[in-house]
Amino acid sequence: MNMRPVFRVLALALLPLFVAACADKAPAPPPPPPPPAVQAPAPLPAQDWRKPVFYYATNRNALTGHNGSAQFGGQRSRQTAYGELKTTTSGGQSDGSDLYRVNVNLDRATRLSRASFLGEIERAAARTPGREVLLFIHGFDNSFEDAAKTAARIGVGIGFTGATVLYSWPSEGSPVGYLADRNNAYFAVHALKELLVELTASQWVGRVSVVVHSMGNEAFIRAYTELAGECRGAGNACADLRKVRTMVLAAPDVDREIFLDQHAARLTSLDARVVLYASRADVALAASALVQGGDYERLGKNVVCIPGIHVTDVSNVKTDVLGHSWIAQSRAVLQDLRCTLTEGCNRYASGQLREMTCTPAMRATVAGTTGASTDRAASGASFWQLLVPGGGSIAPTGASFGFKVPAFLSN
Repeated sequence: MNMRPVFRVLALALLPLFVAACADKAPAPPPPPPPPAVQAPAPLPAQDWRKPVFYYATNRNALTGHNGSAQFGGQRSRQTAYGELKTTTSGGQSDGSDLYRVNVNLDRATRLSRASFLGEIERAAARTPGREVLLFIHGFDNSFEDAAKTAARIGVGIGFTGATVLYSWPSEGSPVGYLADRNNAYFAVHALKELLVELTASQWVGRVSVVVHSMGNEAFIRAYTELAGECRGAGNACADLRKVRTMVLAAPDVDREIFLDQHAARLTSLDARVVLYASRADVALAASALVQGGDYERLGKNVVCIPGIHVTDVSNVKTDVLGHSWIAQSRAVLQDLRCTLTEGCNRYASGQLREMTCTPAMRATVAGTTGASTDRAASGASFWQLLVPGGGSIAPTGASFGFKVPAFLSN
């Protein structure tokens, strides 16, 4: 009997088993190489407080520069420009009054690409353990240079050692341009949203503090609350925006009723500390209310106790005839602001603030919230009065997190 056909069939049947056995003995392919380690940005050198460097983003129109310095006007641009601000400061020593006298010159505004701007922000933020960024947004009647000088006064006045960034919206820089400025503040909302997203999306930015003055609050409040509404949803969708840990609304030229009905709940929805500085002595905000019909109070005029917001009465601060520009001019305000922006600093233990009880008429209701905050400092039952020493407040001292006091401010 010829067995060859039988063996051939058997061999073909067993072939897959032989192949599998051989495959089991073959060496496994090597694992893919790990992705290259991402290097953290090297920190920039420490600030030279006599020649501090800051940064800017603006949607103002670009003008012809002078001596290599970028310049911007009071008209709109659909393109955001980014850059670096080189300044020179002098003075700043205490003269026994509350007035903070520091001279600031804007030496040069340099244009940077968006990528270079963000890279410099990350390197400047790396000077602090928490990778800190301070964003300042100016108010009405500010030229680009005015806004840059105010940002420098605040940065130097509180000794902020991280990245100080100015966002400059297209104010006309004229006291007769009030209505045009208000329109341009609304126009700036989209660009400001993009800037907030860019800053908070960086893995090398850990904490963002925002200080907004006067009409700039129209742009910021709308930008932030729109982002807070857009990121709501499943998972950790708002993680980046939660990097904004502190917001300071200084003399906000915003309709109070609109704020309470449409913005307050979202402004506090991500657990950031929101501090509102208001003043009964603010003549500029009284004039703003008159311009807009006289029936609607501005948020920064007088004191209203708002659940979830740290309401601070700065009526005793008198640094200018209008009682409006104290954010960069008052030593008492700068000292309180410094603690406000410092993670873990208890501003209520400083002795600068006196707790005051809100009368029923002063208590506001916030649409979309369930009631008073569990935080006594922002309960809506009390507000806090800033005390201004008769001899002038001392300069900020005792840095702890992201702040270092320049030597010439500690005299």
